[in-house]
Amino acid sequence: MHCRICGGESPQPKFHKQGARILACGACGVAFWDPPPDFRPEGVYDAAYFEDGSAQRGYDDYTSLEPVLRRNFARRIAKIPRPGDGARMLDVGAAYGYAVAEARRLGWRAVGLEVSAPAAAAAGRVAPDRIVVANAMRTPFADGAFDAVTLWDVIEHLADPHGAVAEVARLLRPQGRLVLTTGDVGSFVARCSGRRWHLYSIPEHLFFYSRDGLRLLLEAHGFRIESMRAESSLYTLGYLFERLRKTLGPGGKASSRTWPGANLPVAVNLFDIVTLHAVREGDR
Repeated sequence: MHCRICGGESPQPKFHKQGARILACGACGVAFWDPPPDFRPEGVYDAAYFEDGSAQRGYDDYTSLEPVLRRNFARRIAKIPRPGDGARMLDVGAAYGYAVAEARRLGWRAVGLEVSAPAAAAAGRVAPDRIVVANAMRTPFADGAFDAVTLWDVIEHLADPHGAVAEVARLLRPQGRLVLTTGDVGSFVARCSGRRWHLYSIPEHLFFYSRDGLRLLLEAHGFRIESMRAESSLYTLGYLFERLRKTLGPGGKASSRTWPGANLPVAVNLFDIVTLHAVREGDR
């Protein structure tokens, strides 16, 4: 087996998590697991993924996070240079459309791409007719159609990273921008947490990126990285308890979102999630 990011030979086993064997590449530091042949990533993202408190995967109640998610998206999008009126943005992995709605509020002509039909349908409330149901590796848009493409906590879900980044490069105009967030498997928190790291989420997360791995992946497709840094994000106290329960494993019960303070927003930065800004170079 070779690393699917850098091609390094013989990635080594790290541990098992939720029945999956996690491997790590000694060359670029990226970790990943090898799903069974019949595994379909799209099948993970049914309606229950966004609203099932009894499952280890997904969210207890994604809709309840709308206020903090919108604030996070607005802050991130405001940092992306907008090249004049009519600038176009694609949000890959748009879920319920909150990032698309915020981008449009900030002056972008924004649309979203979402593999989950139930999520795309739910997005109609905030981004009507702005979410396309499609796979990130096969989008229905023309070459150079966008000035910016965003992937907020999405790239770790994609089974073919090189295929997805190549598609993003195709969609961007020259000097267009790719902005993404993802976990940093090489961070202090990830290394100290081991198999208990909160982003070792199986089966939805397929890859666990290092900073070197992200750089190699993007540069292979003509991107120049401008910045890569850990930034704080807002979370509700209820969501933080939810993630703790899911991280600790089966057996915990979903908690009610009605307890006092459950919806209180808290800024958190464990320095294990990076925000990356990159520019598509060249004229191809």
